[in-house]
Amino acid sequence: MPGKIPIFLGMQKRYYLLGYMGVGKSTLAKRWAKASGLPWHDLDQRLEAEIQMPISEYIKTRGELAFRKLERAALANTQSLTGILSVGGGTPCFYDNMQVMEGLGTTIYLHAGVGFLTKRLQDSALAGNERPLLAGVPLDGYAEFIGKHLLERMAFYERAEVRIPVEKEDALEVLLALSATEKRG
Repeated sequence: MPGKIPIFLGMQKRYYLLGYMGVGKSTLAKRWAKASGLPWHDLDQRLEAEIQMPISEYIKTRGELAFRKLERAALANTQSLTGILSVGGGTPCFYDNMQVMEGLGTTIYLHAGVGFLTKRLQDSALAGNERPLLAGVPLDGYAEFIGKHLLERMAFYERAEVRIPVEKEDALEVLLALSATEKRG
């Protein structure tokens, strides 16, 4: 595939999980790593360790542009990693981040509809875990906000090599089959 970096020596591979907030990227990545034995890395966790504060706080104090520049550099540094990499919902949508991920590994879009995402994010907010992007949006306005925002990001997500609808399939089984197929080469 054009633009791909050849992977040699035991098929060391990178899988980038992307999708909208609340779709379950980090949760599914952890489950996939445990079941497959592949290492797992979370870009947001790596960034928070580097900046020594929550991303939401960094954005409040330094601004989104400063965060996106930091995120871009961290993404470029994933070339030294192998395994499963979950990225933030906005990561593919800025700079040439999607092209970087496409060049370094397999991009996997975890897809879910607005209703599914709305329910998960409302439940999360009611449990005290509101996402910074949704701060100030009333619960009954989540569906409209998510629908519009998801539409803005869809062109980036749809570029992924693999699309897994998390609502209709056992996404973990699909991911395990994908990694097993690629190991056989």
